[in-house]
Amino acid sequence: MRRKVDHARRRREIVTESLRLFGMKGYAAVNFGMIAQACEISRTTLYTYFKDKRAIFNEAIDEATSRIEAKYAEIVHSRRPADVKLRQICVTVHSILFDYYDFVCVISDYLARLRRTAEIPVAYIKRHTIGLRRIMHSLIVEAKARGEYPKDLDSNRAIALLWTQFEATGMRITTTGGADLTEAIDRTNMILSVLRSPHLPR
Repeated sequence: MRRKVDHARRRREIVTESLRLFGMKGYAAVNFGMIAQACEISRTTLYTYFKDKRAIFNEAIDEATSRIEAKYAEIVHSRRPADVKLRQICVTVHSILFDYYDFVCVISDYLARLRRTAEIPVAYIKRHTIGLRRIMHSLIVEAKARGEYPKDLDSNRAIALLWTQFEATGMRITTTGGADLTEAIDRTNMILSVLRSPHLPR
């Protein structure tokens, strides 16, 4: 009797293994044959799950961003002060950069290739970036309304400053390997402490 194949599980395994390969070799250097070999299946079997490596990449981004956005939503909908929620969002972003190392490397390599070829990024990446900026903006506006941040704080400049920290951390992770999660969070917390209203504890 043939063993029943768990297709959903195999599909996830293909995505996971593909991300590992993309992270090691770069998106452009990986082909369908490499993915099939790494997953210990035939190319024919692989084609029954995905039509090409771009489809695998798109699904990996979709799954990862969905999980990440769920974490953001949980924080945003909590009853904590807006300043605390913004800090938690920033900690989550930094933690994701470290926890999803292969994913971050793949995205960095992919975006660099797009810049060279003038292609348009996958919609999921743009959606996630825009969505995160909107969340941060809404929390800063809420913090200003509640007196947690000064009324005259420039929300866009504050976001740009925090975003620079995210980019610096991502760059260190994918290039020098000299990034440290605690230090990255500490630097971001210093920025957020400066933003707080003078009459509130830092």
